[in-house]
Amino acid sequence: MDPLKDMYSRDWVLNLGNHLNAVDSNIKPLEFQKQVFSSPWKEMELKERINRLAEVVVQNWQGPIANIYPNLVTLIDSLRNQGISDFNFPYIFLNDIVTKSGLSDFESSMKAFEKITVFSSSEFAIRFFYKQHFDRTLKQMFLWSKHKEPMVRRLASEGSRPMLPWGIGIPEIKKNPEIHLSILESLWDDQNEIVRRSVANHLNDISKLNPELVLEFCIHKFGKTPELDKTLKHSLRTLLKKGNTKALGFFSYNTKWKPEKFKFSLSQKEVKVGNALEFKIHLSQNSKDKTKLRLEYKIGFRLSNGKHGFKVFQLGERMLLPSETIEITKKHSFAPITTRVYYPGTQTISILLNGNEYDMRKFELK
Repeated sequence: MDPLKDMYSRDWVLNLGNHLNAVDSNIKPLEFQKQVFSSPWKEMELKERINRLAEVVVQNWQGPIANIYPNLVTLIDSLRNQGISDFNFPYIFLNDIVTKSGLSDFESSMKAFEKITVFSSSEFAIRFFYKQHFDRTLKQMFLWSKHKEPMVRRLASEGSRPMLPWGIGIPEIKKNPEIHLSILESLWDDQNEIVRRSVANHLNDISKLNPELVLEFCIHKFGKTPELDKTLKHSLRTLLKKGNTKALGFFSYNTKWKPEKFKFSLSQKEVKVGNALEFKIHLSQNSKDKTKLRLEYKIGFRLSNGKHGFKVFQLGERMLLPSETIEITKKHSFAPITTRVYYPGTQTISILLNGNEYDMRKFELK
């Protein structure tokens, strides 16, 4: 699979230049392409390439943002007329144009974000305004949480996350994750699933900083609809993986349950990077009860310092009937992936049943 940064091909950038030329005839498509691809483009990673695109546009459309805004609106309308869909990641560089030319003009920048975020989400860029204008940005997010456009409401939740991946850190939010709870209260049962998903991710961030805050937020919200219960479950996913008894109890997982019989075996004690580790679970229920069972496995990956970092993976959930026996065979792939570096040596694997860990085994990664 090609790296994501390669989405900005020469043809893509030239086509963007054509759209810019339709907005401003002073921008020549081939010259724009040449400016973008000048050295050191080949060495740039994705975020650097996004920044380069914004820089070149700003060189052609010098600020302030109030002057650039009409061109941005016309450009977005032109792209839409050519069949470019909304919520389109490659055009996220449009937000960087605002941060480069609008930090001193809050009102015009918010007007621009309100337009751009529907076309290509503004959650990363809004954080620069938290840095520069914290109280004003906080107030704006509360206003946006009531907006008629769902992608603007999503921005109110997503852009204010305490631990937004890829986003610059905002210490005031991380220290006081409760600061946006009223936004989450407004949006957790939003009619739009993308908005609800953002709220779930925001709550999951908070659960890593203040678990009790999220548990208290969720406790009286269950049972409205299956869709909303799904949102709450996604909000609590980190606590569920950690075996938090309150979170597990919300979904009727009995954390005191133990299997009548349990057997866990590995098909091999060594596995090579690129191959898979196969394991088998055999367990049985007692003769009297039905039990809602959450099955997971936890791998302790060896780190560069020789310690282990743990990650929990789902095996599913099911209702165990009295005297029922189940057997599960699973393979975990150690194929190279961009989000993990494998270090050879001793790794661990264990099984989690309703949050309780059973029978840790060791194996060697070669």
